[in-house]
Amino acid sequence: MADKRVCIASFIGKASIGSLISWSMLANSSYYYRCKVGKRGRKASTHTLLQDGSIISNNSVVIAIRFILAEEFVCFGYDKLTADLRGNGFIINPKKTYRLMKEQKLLCGTIIKTNMGKRQFVKWRVQQADHPMQQLCMDIKYIHIHGQRKNALLLTVLDVYSRSIVGQVLWWRIRKENVIWLLYQILQQYPVNGITLRNDNGSQFIAHALREFLQEKQIAQEFIHVATPEENSFIEAYHSIVEREVLQPRQFENIQTAIETFNRWEIFYNNRRLHGSLGNITPKQQWNKWLIQMKREPMPIISTNALSTNGERKSINIEESRLVDKIFNNQKPAIFGYQHQQKSQTVFQTLSSL
Repeated sequence: MADKRVCIASFIGKASIGSLISWSMLANSSYYYRCKVGKRGRKASTHTLLQDGSIISNNSVVIAIRFILAEEFVCFGYDKLTADLRGNGFIINPKKTYRLMKEQKLLCGTIIKTNMGKRQFVKWRVQQADHPMQQLCMDIKYIHIHGQRKNALLLTVLDVYSRSIVGQVLWWRIRKENVIWLLYQILQQYPVNGITLRNDNGSQFIAHALREFLQEKQIAQEFIHVATPEENSFIEAYHSIVEREVLQPRQFENIQTAIETFNRWEIFYNNRRLHGSLGNITPKQQWNKWLIQMKREPMPIISTNALSTNGERKSINIEESRLVDKIFNNQKPAIFGYQHQQKSQTVFQTLSSL
């Protein structure tokens, strides 16, 4: 068809266009067709009518849609939302509601695409570090608060080389702001370059704000593959240690008690707990070995008190141990009174024999 058009154009002026089209055996509609630029069909409306006869802009309709969707428990699709808008005085059809919701990404099940580029997934299954603060890993673990019957969240950042806890925060919710704050505190304490941070694909870790913060600080963030926790093995191993040595032996009455316990645990873990994978030395000693090799001043080892306080005891059955404590506390006056009475009788008999 394009060749026929070129042929007709070369003979224009020598014969009529009708004759040229007929000789070329080309349909008139094909010759005179011109491709239209832009979207086909009638242009979309920019305003919406109300039942009282007034007219409002589509931006106002979008505000009304957002207001409806902001109501608690509302999870309407465009069809139900159209019925709701009509009930509130709007003259609107489902197609227009669908178009406005699609433009604003308000449709049910809409996936919001990121503009931060693709995530960088791990290339090596196990992290390899040659010195402290080269490879970090972080993750979140549920901590049950028995006294308040709900879970808190523990965010931990671990140094791979020394297995040290370089930062942790415990609270009811962990959001992107909490992650950024913790990483900022870590960078304030350890101002180094060339850090690689490994984490899973949690909503806190893929947030735009966190990824922009890490780019600004020149920290390479790498994500493990979906349903592959073994790629973040160091932090998963640490969580098993926390479960076995901190959570199983004790229960927390409130969040403040849990925070104080994990503060003591961090000091104990870094300064006193021996690691078999490090050759039965502590994380602080492993860190100091590297500092000594680099001819730098080692960090002081912080002495720690016993972690088990306030009647906490290591027992397989926590409820049983707490029941024994309760029975003992109830019977303590009688027991000590009996012991005092026996001691007085013994002293009296000794004095009488003299």
